[in-house]
Amino acid sequence: MHRQKQAALLSLLFMSEVFAENYTKVHTDVPVYRGDSKTFICNTSRTDTSQVRWTKDNFLFSHLFSKNQTFSNFSSDRVKIEIDSPSKLIISNVQDDDKGLYICNITERRGPKSYRWNLTVLQKPEGGSLTQYFFHYFLPSGMAVFLCCIISAICLCRKLRAKTPNQNQIQDQSYVESAEEQRGTERRTNKRRSQYMERLNSIYNAY
Repeated sequence: MHRQKQAALLSLLFMSEVFAENYTKVHTDVPVYRGDSKTFICNTSRTDTSQVRWTKDNFLFSHLFSKNQTFSNFSSDRVKIEIDSPSKLIISNVQDDDKGLYICNITERRGPKSYRWNLTVLQKPEGGSLTQYFFHYFLPSGMAVFLCCIISAICLCRKLRAKTPNQNQIQDQSYVESAEEQRGTERRTNKRRSQYMERLNSIYNAY
């Protein structure tokens, strides 16, 4: 009985491969550093999907939602496909033998789809990945420059605030001095006028 079910499932997979040319295909090249993890996800809806099938070289994973049947011959412990979420394939600790073409074929009511990822494995640069290099070198230097700018702005504001009272004081002092000078000029002018009037009075009195 088990062999009959398996044979029926394999025949269904063969028929799916025959009609694979009519699939809507999405192809993506994916570079990954050795030792990192990678997740591939097929955009699908459980309510509209009847089958999800993953292939990579000679490896095959297939899940039929209608019969709740799963077939898989993936043997790597680092490649994981959950039965509860068959549209997601997770590769942990990527190695050189994980490179290749990963294909996810989906059978939906609106039509079949095919997602393809060409995985290439890269050697990490010395000192770790680019993300680690960024956090270790660029981020601290950027924070230092940012802090220097903030400190410079604070010092400039303090200098401007310190200059403003001094300028006001100088302006007030110059205003007082000009007022006093103007008063002195008026006093001298009034004194001259009074002396001139006294002279005129003395001249008129003499006549």
